[in-house]
Amino acid sequence: MIDSASFDAEVHQLHAFFGRWYSGDADPAEFSRFDVLADSFVMIGPDGRITNVGKGREMIRASFGLRSIDSTIKNVSVRPDAPVGTYEEWQTDSGITTGRLSTVVMTSAPPISPTGCSGYIFTKPGWRTLSRSAY
Repeated sequence: MIDSASFDAEVHQLHAFFGRWYSGDADPAEFSRFDVLADSFVMIGPDGRITNVGKGREMIRASFGLRSIDSTIKNVSVRPDAPVGTYEEWQTDSGITTGRLSTVVMTSAPPISPTGCSGYIFTKPGWRTLSRSAY
C-alpha cells in the first residue's frame, strides 16, 4: 500500500519536475525521474487517447524547454485498501487555466521513487471544470 504522505510528496515532486522540464530549467539527467513508470505503464488521457510508457517518455523528452506551465496540486487522496490515489491538477499554460482530476494506480512492488512510492502502472486524468472538489 501507499501512504498519504508519500503519495502527496510523489505527486508534488513529479509535477514540479514537469514544470522544470517543460520550461527548460531541469538538468537533462533529471529525466531519470521517469524511472518510476513501470514497463507496463499506461495513461488514458482526458481525450481518451492511450499512451504507453515508451510513447509517454518520448513525448515528455521531446517537450524539454518548449513551454512554461504553472501547476497547482490539490485534494490528494489515497485509498486505504489499494495502491490507488487521486489528485486535482490545475495548470496554467499561456494564460489559460485548465483542471484535471487524475487517478493513479501504483504497483505493489517495493518503493522505487525518491518519495518512497512504488512504480506507476496506470494514470487516468479527466478534465475538471469545478474550482473545488466535488467529493
